[in-house]
Amino acid sequence: MGERLRGLLGSKTFCKLAIVLCAFLWGTSFLVMKEVAASFSPAWVLAIRFSPVGLALLLVFRRRVMANLDARTLVVSLGYGALTWAGYYFQTLGLVLTTPGKSAFLTGTYCVMVPFCARMMGARRPASHHVAGILLSFVGMGFVALDNGFPLNTGDVLTLAGALFYALAIAELARWGPEVDVMVVSAWEFLVVGVLSAVAALLVEGPFDVALLTPSALASFAFLAIMCTAFALTLFNYAITVVEPAQSSLLSALESPFGVATSVLLGAEALTLRLLAGFGFIAAGVLASELGDARGGEPSRHDAVPEQR
Repeated sequence: MGERLRGLLGSKTFCKLAIVLCAFLWGTSFLVMKEVAASFSPAWVLAIRFSPVGLALLLVFRRRVMANLDARTLVVSLGYGALTWAGYYFQTLGLVLTTPGKSAFLTGTYCVMVPFCARMMGARRPASHHVAGILLSFVGMGFVALDNGFPLNTGDVLTLAGALFYALAIAELARWGPEVDVMVVSAWEFLVVGVLSAVAALLVEGPFDVALLTPSALASFAFLAIMCTAFALTLFNYAITVVEPAQSSLLSALESPFGVATSVLLGAEALTLRLLAGFGFIAAGVLASELGDARGGEPSRHDAVPEQR
């Protein structure tokens, strides 16, 4: 039974579904994030969300952490944490200066950047059907997120910088993940994001106002920390060590349509032909990627990492 469970958890199909689940959780958390961001400054939001999770995982997995205090694990963990923090921080800063729709679209450009970043780090060239799927989904995200034109401003540039850091982070973990303990990397990653966010908050945003932590705010932070970080981001970290970078970025980009769909279902946004067209392009992109795998055979686990070590 243990062998069968390990086989299931290590299968590419399971990891694809895991990434879709993560995208669903992140997309449906948009309204929660919007409510939290209305009361708390960006760096403090990240500090409160990530620090407790990092400390908790370090405590729960303390034996694995102590057994993996080698240079490679620490370098990968600290680098991945710093890139993740930069992605979240620049995205949050940019959101203040641009519209939510443009922010969602520009953040989603990381799905286009990931294969190129991974290639620069030595990964194999992405399959043509994965590239086609990414481009179709990219067009779909444009339909979903952009409704007021596309003039770039400072917020847009900051958001693009955040997308680049996300892409570099995913490519790095795809590169080194199979050679390290992902649970240990995740624990260090969350702690690094929390600490860097707290430092940025103290330097830029000033002291934290404890009075803002109302029961409603605590419930929102608990959801973000437990479901969207401890569960979803740890699961995502594992899954991208199995699924090749191009496809993992494509599936994680489903966060955008999931977010819009949630907004429509809750009555915060109207369903339009533009949105339906966008969902259609995104679905076509995922379908093109999956059909390509089915027709040509799925690459092995090692296709997610470089050909040369």
